[in-house]
Amino acid sequence: MSVDSRTLSVTKYQCFCAMMAALGSVNFGWNIGVINIPGDVISNCMTGEKHYNGPFPSCIPTESTIWGVAVGCFAIGALIGTIAGNPISDRYGRKFVLTWGPLLALVGGVLLSTTTSLGQLIVGRLFVGFAAGFCNGALSVYVGEITTPKARDILGGTLQLATNVGILLANAVSLGLAKPPLWRILFGITGVIGVATTLLFPICVESPKWLVSRGRVEEARAALIKLRKGADIEQELQDMVDDDAKAQARAEEAPKVNVMDLILGRTPDNLRHQFIVVCMLMFFQQMSGINAVIFYSTQIFNRTTKDDPSQIPTTAQILSCVISIVAAIFTFVGMLLGARFGRRTLMLLSHGTMALFSMLMAVGSIKGIDVLVITMVFLYNVFFNFGVGPLPWAAAAEMTPAYAMSAMAAVGCAVNYLFTFAIGVYFSPMQEAMGDYTFFFFMGFNIAAFVFCFFFLPETKGLKAEDVVAVHSVGFHCVLGSRYQIRASKDNDDISKTEYA
Repeated sequence: MSVDSRTLSVTKYQCFCAMMAALGSVNFGWNIGVINIPGDVISNCMTGEKHYNGPFPSCIPTESTIWGVAVGCFAIGALIGTIAGNPISDRYGRKFVLTWGPLLALVGGVLLSTTTSLGQLIVGRLFVGFAAGFCNGALSVYVGEITTPKARDILGGTLQLATNVGILLANAVSLGLAKPPLWRILFGITGVIGVATTLLFPICVESPKWLVSRGRVEEARAALIKLRKGADIEQELQDMVDDDAKAQARAEEAPKVNVMDLILGRTPDNLRHQFIVVCMLMFFQQMSGINAVIFYSTQIFNRTTKDDPSQIPTTAQILSCVISIVAAIFTFVGMLLGARFGRRTLMLLSHGTMALFSMLMAVGSIKGIDVLVITMVFLYNVFFNFGVGPLPWAAAAEMTPAYAMSAMAAVGCAVNYLFTFAIGVYFSPMQEAMGDYTFFFFMGFNIAAFVFCFFFLPETKGLKAEDVVAVHSVGFHCVLGSRYQIRASKDNDDISKTEYA
């Protein structure tokens, strides 16, 4: 007798589809990391006097705050792409967005690799950001919809893993291509990744949940057979059909749940708690300070190593590359921990330790203890990838009903990108103003995040999104106490919760 597909963990094909979908997010990570090592070369002409290679200048001299805007424009493009991708994902499918969205990076890659002015650089960053945001929202939803609850515990960190792989590749390749005119090749590679994704992803299946929502049940059955090879998929398919029927019945009150419906509370279920939690998790992810480290790790290390930036690769640049290797490794470790520990536990561990490491990083800078600063930067990245890195991206898919899932993911991504832009713009001048005390600022936000997660983050490990919705769609509330304990039966059908005291 075949095993019930709902009890499966990760299958080879589930993993394959998740990884192929994540190629667009590898490009996202590439464009976050690619600006780090050659940043001084491009904006400060660190390799010597400005010269030209044909029509292309070797550098584009830029004041630090304006350079921060150019760096951060990537996030603004991603925000716009996320908003644009949400209705397209709902109408034409996750596969459509994940196939054609990455191709937009080709336009940005051409603009960046041939840039002759700051304006062209900014427009190119907006384009590659748009491509990344267009795909990332769909990726979170796609992985949530093709996986079983057990598989989701592991593969929920796919986006963060792909992002860190992209950052790693960008930093590694930058060590050899940071000098002019070779840095232009770095910017052009994003287009190559986009084209490769468009060519490769069509071999994967569409989300079976999306197919069911469109009445294409037989296609959904075929997709599930591939995703759950060798298992009995009939009951899981029936669950999808039943859940969709319930959602459609509730959605008669609000036929189209888009981003504005979600923000204004025009949804069949009360999703205010999920909305606030998703937004705050994304807000705290950025205000934890991680992108200050990713965008400017070379500058942070330079304050300690005091390298000559023109001698590429410098010690600081090599350390930035090593830290991206560590981040990629521990993102995978974090995905494995997600199968063992609850979401709340990992988020509390991650934010709590990052608060400690932020404090020690600042103390090390103030006291001139170089080894302490470098060690804390590494540990900061390690523990970020245990919880704060991957889990906020999966939150929308794990707490939201299917009819609002893509809209919730879009809102979460928009908050993330907005504050990514803010950190990209303001970190450099803030570091100049606050000096060695800068990371006390991020320590405060990590403490605030710890408190928020303790009181308001529901546990979602191993549960269907519908289970979580059934218990937590009661307005914004504290999740402590027995009244919000969720218990799923073995077939994941029956949910019970303790009544209000």
